[in-house]
This record gives sequence, C-alpha cells and structure tokens, in this order.
Amino acid sequence: MRSLVSDAWLFASGFLALVGFASGSVALVVIAAMIFCTGGAARLWARVSLEEVVYRRTLSERRVFVGETVQTTLILDNRKLLPVPWLELRETLPRGMPTVGVRTSPGSLPGSQVLERATSMGRRDHIEWPLTLRAVRRGYYRVGPTRLRSGDIFGFFEREEETGRPVDGITVYPLTYTLPELGLDSARPFGDHRGGNRIHEDPSRVVGVRDYQPGDPMKRIDWYATARSNRLQSRLYEPSREQSVILALNIPTFEYSWQGADPILLERGVAVAASIARWSVDTGASLGLIANGSFADADRTIRIGAGRRPDRLSRVLEALAMITSFTTSNMAGDLEDPAYPLPAGATIVLVAAIVPEELAATLARLRAHGHFVTVVKTTRAEWPDNLGGIPVVSVAEAMEVLEADADRAPTRDGLDAPDAPVTPVPPAALAVGA
Repeated sequence: MRSLVSDAWLFASGFLALVGFASGSVALVVIAAMIFCTGGAARLWARVSLEEVVYRRTLSERRVFVGETVQTTLILDNRKLLPVPWLELRETLPRGMPTVGVRTSPGSLPGSQVLERATSMGRRDHIEWPLTLRAVRRGYYRVGPTRLRSGDIFGFFEREEETGRPVDGITVYPLTYTLPELGLDSARPFGDHRGGNRIHEDPSRVVGVRDYQPGDPMKRIDWYATARSNRLQSRLYEPSREQSVILALNIPTFEYSWQGADPILLERGVAVAASIARWSVDTGASLGLIANGSFADADRTIRIGAGRRPDRLSRVLEALAMITSFTTSNMAGDLEDPAYPLPAGATIVLVAAIVPEELAATLARLRAHGHFVTVVKTTRAEWPDNLGGIPVVSVAEAMEVLEADADRAPTRDGLDAPDAPVTPVPPAALAVGA
C-alpha cells in the first residue's frame, strides 16, 4: 500500500498525459509533465537527502559515580553540496540516566527513552546539540542507536536509516562507604589473623619437586616427575606473604529463584561489596572478585582473579555495576571451581543475604584448607545455624540508616542526588593501585 501511495505521482502524470493526448489538450499534457518532473525531482532529492550526512556523538566520561553527570554532544554534518530541507533525529538514551533540562519520550526498547530533534541543514552545514545525562543509580547503560529521517522539500517522499553505531556504553559505579560507616572496624574488619603476616605456599609458583611424604594431598603430586623417577614426587611451592582478598557476592536474595529478588537487598549487597573492595585496595591487599551474575552481553560468571594491578579497583567496580538479579551459576560451585583455584591462604569475604546449606558446606571446606572465611550478612532475617564457627558480621542496621539518609537527600534538577554519607572513590584511587 505504501508503495502505491508513493508512486501515485507516476499514475497521476501518466493518466493526465493519456487524457491530454486523447483529447488533444495541451494544458493536460503540460500539467502531466510538470507532475512527472516534480515527482521525479522530489523522489531523487529524498533518495540523496541522507547521503553524506554524518552523525556522531561524544561522551565526556564513560565511567562515573552516582550523582555525577556525563556531557554528551550530538553532532550532525552535511558534507554534500545539496541542502537538507528537513531532518529529524531520534537518539535512544538510557532511562536510568535522565536528561537534565530536556524533555524525552519513552522508547520502544525496555529501559530506554528517546530524544527527538528537528532541523534543516544547508550545504556543508554543521550542527551540535549539547546534552547532559545524570547518573542516578549504578548500572551499565547504552546510548544509541540513532535514527535519522529526512526527505524532499515538498514532503512527498521520506528516507529513514539507523546510525549512531557502535552503541556507546556508560558504566555508573556503585555507591561505596567507609567500613566505619558500615559498622566495621577498618583496622581488623574480618578478625585477627593469628601469626600476623603469614607465610604460605603459593601453588601457582612451582620451584621443584621432592619425594612424596605421608600426608601430602593428591593434588600436590607431580605425575610427570613421578613417571620419570619411578617413585612418587610432590611439588615444592614458593613461599609467599602476599595477602589476597577474594570478594564473593552471592546475588540471590531469596532461597528459590521463582520468588524473584529483593531490589533493596540486591543494591545493598553490591554497595557493601564495592566498599570492601575499596578497603582492600587501600590496604594494599591483592583483590579478586567472584559474583554469580554475568557481564553485559555475556553469560559467563563474573570472575576477576586476585591481583594488585593499578586498574584492579576500577575493574571490580565496573563488574559490580553490571550486576542484576539474574544469576548464572551457584556460588558454592564458583568458589570450588577447579579451573579457577583460589590463592593459597586467601581471605574469603562472602557478602550475602542468604547462605544455603551447600554454600555453608563449601565455606567450611575452604576454611579447613587454610583460608580465612568471613560472611557479611546484609539482612536482618534470622539465618539457620549452619555456618559452624565461621564468623558472621551484619551490616543490615548500618545500611538501613545510610539508605534512609540517601532517600532523604535533596534533589538537584528534579533528580535524586546522593547525600553526605555516600563516599565516592576519588578518581585517583581508580588509577593508582597499591
């Protein structure tokens, strides 16, 4: 039907020409010729209207904290000699990052909003639209794609195309707090480590072999060396004093997945995990992260190996920013995955709203293997006594106060803003590691 309407000028000019020739009317023939020429010119103009019209966007930041803003510029260039009589732009923006002082409309994609702009462009014209996006909650947000629509000067024909790819991503880091704000002792938040700076063997650094001794675990046996020497050989590991903190975030907030998720407990767990990650880097520990969620556009478990690289904190915060209520695996299996062994003697800090029996058994085994294990409880709900002697610290009461303070915070530009208790990580701390 649309093609019939768009080709009406052809039928009209052809019909008038036939009638004109049949009746000998020169006027009808002239009118038919004018309609044909006008329609053809309009069709051609619409076809080339978006040719050499280049759209791009710039973002001042790709990683921000809650409460900060991202300055965005939408740029259009008409690089041809033919003017563009009218042009409409529809930019897709994340609903989680409201625009400041600009009205938008709901988008067709979930969690999106659309910014519309209309203009005309002369030959070799250049237009810029500045835009401010405010980060009001943590997450990973996409800007784009963009649709451009234009046509001929008469409005007879239109052309529309999608541009603005690849889609730009913005990461909003989660809120972080100091450990005293969470009710934890910043000097010894997870208890004393007897013996001070412990010496342990690092299984990732093999320095040799020796004869097998009774009591050596099977995983220590070097079967290649055993085959060569025709007697059991055990690996010798290099001693290490490096303190490793493995931060484990158990995402589920209810026992069964069909029960859904508690958004308050989910956000609380992410904020607590981010705060502990910040403390770990500040104290010079080797930091790693395990979370049974997934990265954006991926279905693999979030796992960042322990390390002290300068970008460690930013990588961990970025991963925490992407967490949703969707889980991809079981935390018990993630902690004991043989493909990703934990550093020897690592301190394991589990942040959780629930600890199922299977996970509790895993924590007990890890503790028996020489790891320090602490559970950070994010809910006031009573837990079954299944953790044995594993220490449990609760941050629910302190977090409720901080969350209430954030809810009472004043608004700027009509949007929520974080209050004083929220302590963002200085940008320098993300670039300089221990």
